[in-house]
Amino acid sequence: MINNLIKGSLLLGLCFTIINLPTVAQANTFPDKLAYSANIQRDTVIVRIATGSTEKKSAKTNEWVPVAIGMPLNNDDIIRTGKNSFILLELPENSGYVRLLPESEMKVDKISITRGFQGGQITEFYLSKGKLVTKVRKFNRPTSKLEVRTKGSTAAVRGTSFLTSFDNKNETRVLVGDGRVSVKAKNKEVFVNPKEFTSVALGGEPTNPSLVDSKIDFTISLLKPNNSFLNVSGSVDTDAQINLNHVSVFPNEDGSFVGDLRLKEGENDVTIKASTIDGREKEKLIKVLKFTK
Repeated sequence: MINNLIKGSLLLGLCFTIINLPTVAQANTFPDKLAYSANIQRDTVIVRIATGSTEKKSAKTNEWVPVAIGMPLNNDDIIRTGKNSFILLELPENSGYVRLLPESEMKVDKISITRGFQGGQITEFYLSKGKLVTKVRKFNRPTSKLEVRTKGSTAAVRGTSFLTSFDNKNETRVLVGDGRVSVKAKNKEVFVNPKEFTSVALGGEPTNPSLVDSKIDFTISLLKPNNSFLNVSGSVDTDAQINLNHVSVFPNEDGSFVGDLRLKEGENDVTIKASTIDGREKEKLIKVLKFTK
């Protein structure tokens, strides 16, 4: 399908030639790097990135307002994302971050910092809808913990990367990329290791952890030049992240995604890569020739 879309040249004010290269599939670590420069004594969760339609409801005002970069989140604050939108939050004490994916809603239940060796950091989130990616550095104080709750289950960690989802069927799913995650529901606890997942139906117990399927769904349905950008859309595994070179895009609840990549004059090497937190990857490599008339 994609081959039919990318043959020849497209004329839209500028001229583009898109040359298809082979698809590459492999497993690797989930690619993501973030430079931190904040004060590690900070006791709040801070918004570092917000794209598209993102909102916050403060416990003090009970009103929805647009999310702004640098905005702090405190106990009982709620954030939500629309289609093709996400929010990246830095955790207290520079301990990691969480990313709320499109069409999701999350409440900050508790943020607590106690100084000293016997103290620790406690961060608790309640995911009422959608998906949340968590990446936490290993805590170095004994009472530190991070928990992600949904309706009927709790995922707890001391240092790891994992994805928590809560869908419209009231089912929780926890998928682990690194480390070990404890998932509790209905007085049962299971421990989920890397490349494993567990599911929890509302009112039920967590399933015994299973290995993730090695395949990943990924289809590009449209490549369209638009001034100095290449518009890309398609569908992907709902647990995945799309990278257009270094631009991150995340799928909606139905797996659809859209993204834009800025093009330079002349030849552009473009890598369109789908990847999941548990290490599955699939790539599409193309060349785009951009030149003015």
